[in-house]
Amino acid sequence: HCWHWPVSQTLQTLQCYRRAQRRRDCPTMGFFEDLTRPGSYFHLVKGGARLHPLETLLLMTAPLALLSGSTRSLCLANAALQVAWFLPIVQLPALLTERLSYVDIGWPWGLVLLAVICMVQGDGYFYRRLLGCGCLLLHGGRMALGATVLFFPYKFKEDLPRYQYAKVRFIKQDGMPPTLWWLKIQHDTLQQCFANCAPLAAPFLLLASNTTPTLATLEIVGACLWLCSWGLESLADVQMLLFRKSLAKDQCTTAVIGRAPFNTSRFFLWTLCRHPNYFFEWMCWNSFVLMAMPSLWALDGSPLVKLGLGLTLFYTSRMFYDCLLYWTGAEPAEYFSAQKRAEYRKHQEEVRVFFPVEVPWVDHCRVAGWPAQQELK
Repeated sequence: HCWHWPVSQTLQTLQCYRRAQRRRDCPTMGFFEDLTRPGSYFHLVKGGARLHPLETLLLMTAPLALLSGSTRSLCLANAALQVAWFLPIVQLPALLTERLSYVDIGWPWGLVLLAVICMVQGDGYFYRRLLGCGCLLLHGGRMALGATVLFFPYKFKEDLPRYQYAKVRFIKQDGMPPTLWWLKIQHDTLQQCFANCAPLAAPFLLLASNTTPTLATLEIVGACLWLCSWGLESLADVQMLLFRKSLAKDQCTTAVIGRAPFNTSRFFLWTLCRHPNYFFEWMCWNSFVLMAMPSLWALDGSPLVKLGLGLTLFYTSRMFYDCLLYWTGAEPAEYFSAQKRAEYRKHQEEVRVFFPVEVPWVDHCRVAGWPAQQELK
């Protein structure tokens, strides 16, 4: 291997040269490269998994528009309720045990609290509140009840696999010291609390504050889209339960849902993409955004406030996409599946990761071993 050292050194030199050239051509790019380099303390506060630093800034600042006008009092009441809920249920147990998994209990119940407070304290049109908050109550309630039953008695000997992956990514990809993991846990759980206070709450704060005495067509369309998406997400979960039941019965550990013999009509959603449950969860939140658009248009506020609320609604969808694909969804799940099962790596090469249909200009991650595990070793 006498050739390997000079070749690798030459490649590193070329990369350094190109990086320096880019910094000369665009100083701002060099700033963001330094900000996101391995070992940067920005990794302690960044939003999501693959959001640009500017997106993190917008995600944290755009929701300030909720503190203006008709949404202000309801926004503050919900934020106080979410913080009061998260501190004892998520933050304190996570601090004492260094387990991120408690957020899977706190987050969905936080959605239930959001639905209740918007329904009870909102002063908007009653049937609009009933429609929006009823959808959210069903949506969050199903996840909350499932987590309450599944995780009882709420003592985690080890973190759920997706949060084990979060630690691997924090240390090996982000280049952060293990001694700061406890602090990153607090940030990530507080980020979920913030989501329930602002970007995820925004559609319902707007709906609950809109006094227009009739329902808009777009609100009804959004509700119908939510119902279809929620039903298909639930069906995907049922198909996964049937798959796991079959595995337990046959004592098989290498089979993959979506591949023979588990690619029949009973499992059809899982033949379309590798994570149909995540896709339809994302579509549920896109539906909520759609339902909130007429309330944004009807809002009596300055153009700057409407811009901030519009960006917040955009990041409701954008943040969830990043979360479900990269942060706590598909990427963490596949990191371990690709390591354990050769058949799953074949499945990755043939089936889209997230979208059930082919979408142009989108990376469907048809790569064996995705995510690129060599970066995390």
